[in-house]
Amino acid sequence: MAPLHSGGHGVDCGMSRLLPLALALLVACPFTLRAQERPLKGGAQVAKSPKGPKIPGALKWLAGRQGADGGWGKKDKLALTGMSGLALLASGSTPRQGPYAQNIRRAIRFVIACQKGDGHAFKHASSGYSAIHNHGYALLFLTQCYGEAGALDDKLAYAIQQGVKATERSQFRKGRSDGGFGYFLYRKEGISRHPNMWRVDEASTTVSQIQALRGARNAGFMVHKKALERAGDYLVRCVHKKTGGFVYSYGNYRVSIDDGGNRPTFAITAAGTAVLHALGRYRGTLVERGISYMEAFLPPTKRRTPFYYYGHYYAAQVMHMRGGARGKRWLKAIRTELAERQRENGQWGPDSKDTLEASDSAVLNTAWALQICLIDRGFLPLHER
Repeated sequence: MAPLHSGGHGVDCGMSRLLPLALALLVACPFTLRAQERPLKGGAQVAKSPKGPKIPGALKWLAGRQGADGGWGKKDKLALTGMSGLALLASGSTPRQGPYAQNIRRAIRFVIACQKGDGHAFKHASSGYSAIHNHGYALLFLTQCYGEAGALDDKLAYAIQQGVKATERSQFRKGRSDGGFGYFLYRKEGISRHPNMWRVDEASTTVSQIQALRGARNAGFMVHKKALERAGDYLVRCVHKKTGGFVYSYGNYRVSIDDGGNRPTFAITAAGTAVLHALGRYRGTLVERGISYMEAFLPPTKRRTPFYYYGHYYAAQVMHMRGGARGKRWLKAIRTELAERQRENGQWGPDSKDTLEASDSAVLNTAWALQICLIDRGFLPLHER
């Protein structure tokens, strides 16, 4: 989703030369309130706290936005449900225990019920043009639940394995986009409804699928080695030779999320670097240059950071894996900034840059902010070093 933004045509630019990537194989592991959706009021107060973000209030606010069907949001419900479920898991609750166990179980059932069709992708009528983001975030959520879901684990096992197959079928396998993912499931499903969307690779879609595959493989599910190798090679091609950041699309020669932009952005660079970690690459020139690019945006910064919460969600993963003084410095800085941005009712507000309704944007940003703040607690297998 970088995050659920509109597509478009970019400018031609010089791309990095193909670099070798040594791909490391991955090892195969009681709030039930339903609050009515309300439009956010302009000028809502921000809860400034020198002690950091108010986590309990944020969790309670997020759990209270779960719908009667077990999902979150109005549009792109699978994506919002996947990320909201991950936020509750990150707090320490599981499908079987903890204050948000019931919320997590309901979210699992919602996602599994959305696995439809011969391809077994996760699909919902509320999904917009980016069906692949919805599928990937839903699949990632299920992989983080597996093994802790008790009676639901058998259903999870089937859903995850079929979801992996759907992701692998959606990967480009020829041309400049080889190894990447576009907006559409199976590289074509949904094109008739969104004929003006570009049909080649895009960095944030690829990131969403690689993390889902990594989560599945870590949980012990079969993921084809070739799919991961192609994805890794694709990401190497997306490194911007001049800056060390990551380009938005390799196949379409588009460097930036912004139309006409000729430099990478913080958001795409953070996401790309995080996925190098997901592929087992924790050190080396590519990772170091990505981190150096990110560190120019250390909070607080006056530099423009489109897709703020999306970018920092992945940046936190990178710096958590990095650890040491650099990692601690970054995580302390972003938590301080998030404390300043948090509202009195616990939520983080909407992002004017995305295409979601304000209420949905606030849900997604709150889910991302919570995962940033909770990453060091180590409850999500995805973030294990």
